[in-house]
Amino acid sequence: MTNFRTRFAPSPTGFLHLGNARTALFCYLFAKHHQGQFILRIEDTDQERLVEGSEKSIMEDLKWMGLEWDEGPDCGGPLGPYRCSERYDLYDKYLKQIQKSARVYRCFCSAEQLDQDRKLLSSQSKPLKYVGRCRDVSESESERRAQSGEKFVWRMQVDENADPIQIQDSIRQQVSMSPAVIGDFVLCRSNSIPVFLFANAIDDALMEISHVIRGEDHLSNTFRQVLIYRALGFPEPIFAHLPMIGASDGGKLSKRAGSLGIRALRDEGFIPEGIMNYLALLGWSPGDTATTGEKFTKNQLIELFDLARVNKSRALFDFSKLRFLNQAHMLEKSTEELARLAPVRNEKWASIWIQALDLVRHDAHTVLELYKVEAYLEEPRYDSLPVVKEILSQAKSVEALSRAAQLLQEAQSSELSAGDLLQSSIKNVGQDLKIKGKELFFPFRMALTASDAGPELKPLANVLGKTEVLNRIQSAIKFGSAS
Repeated sequence: MTNFRTRFAPSPTGFLHLGNARTALFCYLFAKHHQGQFILRIEDTDQERLVEGSEKSIMEDLKWMGLEWDEGPDCGGPLGPYRCSERYDLYDKYLKQIQKSARVYRCFCSAEQLDQDRKLLSSQSKPLKYVGRCRDVSESESERRAQSGEKFVWRMQVDENADPIQIQDSIRQQVSMSPAVIGDFVLCRSNSIPVFLFANAIDDALMEISHVIRGEDHLSNTFRQVLIYRALGFPEPIFAHLPMIGASDGGKLSKRAGSLGIRALRDEGFIPEGIMNYLALLGWSPGDTATTGEKFTKNQLIELFDLARVNKSRALFDFSKLRFLNQAHMLEKSTEELARLAPVRNEKWASIWIQALDLVRHDAHTVLELYKVEAYLEEPRYDSLPVVKEILSQAKSVEALSRAAQLLQEAQSSELSAGDLLQSSIKNVGQDLKIKGKELFFPFRMALTASDAGPELKPLANVLGKTEVLNRIQSAIKFGSAS
């Protein structure tokens, strides 16, 4: 029986962005669907590009999303260590081993020389690969130049006349590449620090990764890594290359969406359940969504996830759909839970905050949008909108509000709630003045909110309380009379 083991191996040279987060999610869902292990490995061999705090941030974001790993740098495991920078002795060991089974040689070409070669090949419409300039340097000459301090990298020679390299991809089925377009590729730098694809192949083999799930931008690396597997006698994992993420119109992903990291989405008020649900649908299908719908919990995703349902075509990012799914998951939460996500920012509202959130929770797509309720809790500014001034300054509005204020003042000691009192007062005013519809309700809406839209007046009045409702109506009368 296969022991299903996947890994997410981010480089701490930045923060967790949408594409990487989706890869981590797919690795997690696949492993958990098969009761396997999800491993976190930090690929920090590129020391020059490391960003301080990046590793910590990536791990925090993964945990916030609910993607807990079974083995990793913080919790250890039987096949660690789980940072590449702590595995250099292993890479050195396998570099020596691969030198026995394949042609590996020092390359002394400078970055400037390699750039010139690429430009020449490009101008000739030829594959961009190493031209083999150092391939025929003798062993003695290579050793002499290395001993003299000349910088070099170790390259693995590729037989350009060999048969095409074939891999079996769970998403793309059989994929092949001719060795002639690969060229001799770099394994390791002269300081013994391996390049990504060499360390990656060795770590996946030694950590017994059964399925390598990653973006299709790594597909060309995979053929090189297969050559490394074969040279070292390692069993090859099963590969699955995920489609790239594009814009909803089929074009390139916008700078705004493309630059969004999980931390940025979190700061914008998206919740883990909404993000996870949306990312799962970027390139994967649960089946007939007319039957299943598109809203899924983490456990439901684990139960349903199957690589066979991952599409080959580009996944299209749709911000409105992310908002829709985020709202769907927010609606599943109690108001108390939402209050923990969106804690009160002004202590004077602490006692009514949970009740206040009920006014806006059904219209909020993100946690930040819950804070729109603050506009209704603040003292109204009747000069903020021309339409408010226009309505409140009408004689009929002043008369309606004045009659309601008198009724409310007389009923302040009533056992009825503020909402019931307001509703009763509005009804009586409408009957007395023979007005209805907007002509009746708009003055009261604007008196309480200084806006022509907002929550229903009865629950809003219950949140504000009898005294505040009366004070606002009296303030609106004063404003309208003076206009």
